[in-house]
Amino acid sequence: MRSDESTDYDFRHHLYDALILLGARREIAELLKKSLDYRITDSDVTALRNYNAELINETKGRLTQINTIKIRVSPG
Repeated sequence: MRSDESTDYDFRHHLYDALILLGARREIAELLKKSLDYRITDSDVTALRNYNAELINETKGRLTQINTIKIRVSPG
């Protein structure tokens, strides 16, 4: 294995782990491995695009709830 191939493998391996640790669905993280062999299909890209849209909408929902949190200081 050439050095640049090893670096590419290491990068993808650690990125895969990071995706899982950040809570990505396993099938989304698996697309990273699938891309190694150039086996990504149009439906894979669509699935990833839809997943990103879901994440954006979930984040928007969480951000709107930030303003509704009230912090109260307890006496004493």
